[in-house]
Amino acid sequence: MLHILFILLSTSTLLELLPSCQARKSTFTPEERREADSIVRQAKSLEELERLQRRFDKEGHRLASIIALREQGKRLRNESRFDEALLVHSKASEAAQDLQDTLEWVRALNDVGTDYRRIGALDVAQQYHYQAWLISQEHSDTTAQAKKNQVVSLNGLGNIYMTLGNYQRADSALRMALAGEIALGSAVGQAINYANLGAIFEHRGMLDSAWRYYRLSMQFNEQDQNTLGISLCHTYFGSLYEKAEDYEHAIAEYQQAYELMSSSKDDWHALTSLLALSGIYLRLGQEEQLLPLLERSTSVARRIKSREHLAEVYALYYKYYKKQDDYISALYYQELATSLRDSLVGIEQVNRIQNTGISIERSRQTRQMNEVRLRLEHEQATRHVSYAIFILILVLLILLIGTLLYIQRVRTRSHQALKQMSQMREHFFTNITHEFRTPLTVILGLSQDLRRDPNNSHKVHEQADTIQRQGNSLLTLINQLLDISKIRSAIGIPDMRHGDIRAYVGALLESYRDYAESRHIYLLYKGDDPIVIDFVPSYINKIVINLLSNAFKFTPAYGTIQVTLEQAEGILHLEVSDTGSGISPEALPHIFAPFYQAQGESASGGSGIGLALVKQIVDTLEGEVSVTSTLGEGTKIHIALPIQEYKGTKSLIGGEHLPCDLPLISQIKEPSEPVALAGTRILIVEDHRDIASYMGSLLSAHGYEVYYEPDGHKGLERAKDLVPDLIISDLMMPQLDGLEMTRLIRTNEVISHIPIIMVTAKVTEEDRLRGLQAGVDAYLTKPFSSEELCLRVEKLLERQRHLQYHYMRHLAEGMKTLDKGTIAQTDDEVPPPDRGGASAHDGEPTLTDHTETKHSAKTYPETEPSEGEDSAVLLSPIDQAFVTRATEAILLALEKYQAVEVASLAKTLCMSPSQLYRKMTAVTGHTPINYIQHVKVKKACQLLVEQPSMCLAEVAERSGFNDYSNFLRTFKSLCGVPPSRYARERDSLTRRRSDPS
Repeated sequence: MLHILFILLSTSTLLELLPSCQARKSTFTPEERREADSIVRQAKSLEELERLQRRFDKEGHRLASIIALREQGKRLRNESRFDEALLVHSKASEAAQDLQDTLEWVRALNDVGTDYRRIGALDVAQQYHYQAWLISQEHSDTTAQAKKNQVVSLNGLGNIYMTLGNYQRADSALRMALAGEIALGSAVGQAINYANLGAIFEHRGMLDSAWRYYRLSMQFNEQDQNTLGISLCHTYFGSLYEKAEDYEHAIAEYQQAYELMSSSKDDWHALTSLLALSGIYLRLGQEEQLLPLLERSTSVARRIKSREHLAEVYALYYKYYKKQDDYISALYYQELATSLRDSLVGIEQVNRIQNTGISIERSRQTRQMNEVRLRLEHEQATRHVSYAIFILILVLLILLIGTLLYIQRVRTRSHQALKQMSQMREHFFTNITHEFRTPLTVILGLSQDLRRDPNNSHKVHEQADTIQRQGNSLLTLINQLLDISKIRSAIGIPDMRHGDIRAYVGALLESYRDYAESRHIYLLYKGDDPIVIDFVPSYINKIVINLLSNAFKFTPAYGTIQVTLEQAEGILHLEVSDTGSGISPEALPHIFAPFYQAQGESASGGSGIGLALVKQIVDTLEGEVSVTSTLGEGTKIHIALPIQEYKGTKSLIGGEHLPCDLPLISQIKEPSEPVALAGTRILIVEDHRDIASYMGSLLSAHGYEVYYEPDGHKGLERAKDLVPDLIISDLMMPQLDGLEMTRLIRTNEVISHIPIIMVTAKVTEEDRLRGLQAGVDAYLTKPFSSEELCLRVEKLLERQRHLQYHYMRHLAEGMKTLDKGTIAQTDDEVPPPDRGGASAHDGEPTLTDHTETKHSAKTYPETEPSEGEDSAVLLSPIDQAFVTRATEAILLALEKYQAVEVASLAKTLCMSPSQLYRKMTAVTGHTPINYIQHVKVKKACQLLVEQPSMCLAEVAERSGFNDYSNFLRTFKSLCGVPPSRYARERDSLTRRRSDPS
């Protein structure tokens, strides 16, 4: 309890300290920064800088990587590649923020703000400079670089205010920046701020002050040899000369500024002097010098995407065209210049920038006030939380003690209840297994009598053998259940014996030598030295027999089973290995669970009890059992039992406790395939060989041809190949169960029509509904009687014959469309005209040469369907689609004047001829040849009705009859009248219907 209290108090202390903890920031010494900066500055080109940055990033030198990004962006900006500079500086900002290096983060923010200023996005630039200035103020660092960052932020804000015309705020920010540069002693910084202040005086018209500040800027630029600053100062001087109308000196200053910048790649600053020079040429009217400068300025401004300079260029174009009285062009450039200026310094943007500055300042003050308030609230909350945690700990301790006491009482009661339930379960197992023995004794006794009676036939003897085998298997299962019950309870008292266990196990193996030889399996025993110990013979008996049984089930012919028995350091090691199919890794952890069967084991007759019994015995003897297996290579089961000595143990007498005749695997004959190929075919798909043989014997006695398959996969393939009249399938099978096989059959056009009987022990309503949804026609519940099986088979076949009769009758009525009483039955026929199209009999089969409807070998029921029934209703959608496809294939061949044969029709329907014969006969009741003749005659009837003027020879030819006489015989056989009478009577009947008078 004290330990739990200490943990809770420690947790509360950590909760109090947690709010005061802040993320540690990465700090670098000035020497580290100077060293990294020195390495970066040695890179002479952008490509070298990029390679250097990637190397730093790969090596994890994050500070040097950020400095390389900063320098790379600065050089891109100096080359007026502002978009690329912005991407690089943004990447540096993210990296510095992630590293929590405030100095580099502020520098990156200022760089991003300067990049946005160069492309004219002043509102975004202001936000970055403001953020950099606030972070610099709040940062506790007082190094020169930290102060420089703050000064750069102020200078950027001053430039933005000056561009917007807010000279008061610009003057304030720039003077603060100048004071910071003076304190830092930076010549370049002072030059920049003196120049910016001079520009403010110039805009205010205070030219003397402007001259003073510009000259101070030039002084510091020359001191630092800053070419850019010197060039800008010459531009400023030229602007003042221009305002004083001293154009000669102004042009000289502008040209000198442009010459200094033209040698560099800083197009942005070069444009300033270039545009100033263009303005003077415009004022002086020197168009021949003006226009080339404007074209160059336009090209450079567009290339560097400077909207600010481009607006000045358009303004100069506007003034030029206005002086030329080209008002259309002047108006065009005025609109362009105005739109660019509005995008740069529009009223909305100015207001947004002003409001942004005010909002940032207010947010900073509000944040400071909130921090003070939160600290006070946190101190108060900490005290309250401490009291609450202390009270909560006391309550939890009380609840914990009460819960532990309650759990202890519940465990005691549960243990007593489980003990009682365990005793009840053991008594139930013992009683029920004994109850099973009584009827099994009668069954096995009667089966033995049947086997011994010489008056019984060979078939009776075979059936008695099957009863004997299955009765013994059931008795073995019951014995094992009883053994598990005894071992789990106190009923089974170990009968310890003293003797040579090696010899005992050897005797056990000898009893299975003959069986192994009959299976062509090598049974090896490794255990030469005698091992005299105390052991329980019945336990060893059950362990060895069940392990051998398991090995024999999964070892194929010419495989090997090896039993090894050794003694080492007081432990008896028994190992049984085989070269069988192996056990999957998923099944290995469960093989010792009661009633567990791995996939495919049901086909081998496993019950899932033998290995569970082995595990129970080993646990009772305080031993260990382990198993290793590889699929396709075999399985090895190892048992380690401690050797113990018991006082008063009896000696083992030779031959005592040897096993009884326990069959390992029933040697069952394969159901024999039928020899005849005619008659009704029935396919039995059943993994239990005795049940399959039993059903086959019943059906064979009724004259059916019976075929067998052991699982769903093979049954499906056999059904496609055989096309049986009926399928009987078990529900639970390895590989593919009966329901899935039924679904696949119902979606296959070749075999979708076959009735299916499902044999199962599952009789719930849900199982029946699942079967009906899958397409099962009837259920047969285990155990079933022979009369029920035969009756269900007979009724389903009778229903199939009903369907055939319905379809045949529908097909015949489709051609006999006239009332037989109106047509004279005569064999006279008008001879065909001599067209050369009808030839002598060429071997084409006639309807009378084959199975006719009225002479069919199948027996049809005497009851006929109602007149209103339609064949489309009788057939399933797949069967109807099959008939439709077959009919369309025949009609298409007739349209192309091609011979219609069974082989070609089967190929068109993607079937073999035998499959087509079985499918067509089962669905329509007609053989394929017979059905082809029906379609041909129906085509002839259609031609006679639709084209009465067509001669009969042409009708015969277009209906696929190459022999005219064969056409006459077939037509009359199916329609009851000759074709000429059919056409005349049909025409007469049509006239009578159209003219009732």
